[in-house]
Amino acid sequence: MKKTLAVIMCLAMILAVFAGCSGNTVAPEPASKDSSAPESVQSAGSESETAQPEVKQGGLRVAYSVGYVGNAWRSQLVSSLEEAAQDYIDDGTIASFQIVSADNDSTQQISQCNALLAEGLDALLICAVSPTTLTSVVENAKEKGTLVIISNDPAVYEGTYCVVNNAYSYSMLINRWFSKQIETGADVVYISGNPGNGTDMIRDQAVYDAAEEYGWNLIAEAPGKRNQTEAQAIMTTFLSTYSNIDGVVCQNTTFEGVKQAYDNAGVPMPVVCGDSVLSTLRIWQNMGDYDTIGVTNFPAISVASLHFAVLMLQGYELDESKLGPNPLDEAMINTVQVDPPVAVTKDGTLDAGILADYPLLTVLSLADALAKYEGMEDTYIPDEPMSREDCLATYFKVS
Repeated sequence: MKKTLAVIMCLAMILAVFAGCSGNTVAPEPASKDSSAPESVQSAGSESETAQPEVKQGGLRVAYSVGYVGNAWRSQLVSSLEEAAQDYIDDGTIASFQIVSADNDSTQQISQCNALLAEGLDALLICAVSPTTLTSVVENAKEKGTLVIISNDPAVYEGTYCVVNNAYSYSMLINRWFSKQIETGADVVYISGNPGNGTDMIRDQAVYDAAEEYGWNLIAEAPGKRNQTEAQAIMTTFLSTYSNIDGVVCQNTTFEGVKQAYDNAGVPMPVVCGDSVLSTLRIWQNMGDYDTIGVTNFPAISVASLHFAVLMLQGYELDESKLGPNPLDEAMINTVQVDPPVAVTKDGTLDAGILADYPLLTVLSLADALAKYEGMEDTYIPDEPMSREDCLATYFKVS
């Protein structure tokens, strides 16, 4: 069953939402300072006080620490964020905005975040290299009265909020499609992402769960770091080590590396999980009847995180009923998770059982996806940043 893109736009009215700006929404007045943020966040059954951010309508000082920028998806995360931040700078909402990359180094991220906090910030948004290394940063931010939003890659810290893609549901959509392409007991290899990364840990678990549920024989795995060159090297090693590989599960931004390894080895490529980046889709169209799947994991989750932070700083009252369990600790209710909104298959269809669990998913055929994004660069990933108005309507109390 195909869903139209209009259905995706309905995402703005419920939790799993991304949509474009209508431009005509009249925002309500912000809440008073006393109601600008929830008084506490539940974690492991206990209460801890969450610092109340100072209410400001303009002149905000905001920074975003991104764990790394090493592939097309991450580059788009940054470019979408820069565009949204510039709009806030132009209208005076934000006075200063910085983006720093930690190059996948936890120690460097800690140092960068503390340096940013020393300069003075109203909000610090963190796409964490590791979910376990930022305790000192979060405590420092709390002492300074700085709002902390964990963005994209989840982490568990009391007194913070998470605005992230639903990594488990994203991975399971791909895994369920993959399981219908192979037989029970098939020999499968897995190319994962970045070891220790919060999102990667969740995706790994989804792969292990799928292997158990659907009866894969998971014969090997290695981290591809969501990088084509790394994926090619790993797949080359797998091909020289194992005489039979029935399928390859891999994280996004690795399909092309896997294909290159097979091409170099002169071996026919089995079913391999794909990607929705346009370079992959354009390669796929030249592969004859080859079938794979591309699923969009929105880069513009960074934009939703920024809107979330700005609205809280401006004193709007968060609708706590829209928060769910942290994906790394279900006892902490501090998280907004967004399901994948777009999938690309050869013929634009998905199994009805899968679609039933993703009611707002739009499934595009390969031909339709290529036509829709014909003028975009190879590095573009189908995306639709959330507007400030939609973030306000979805996650905050609007009277």
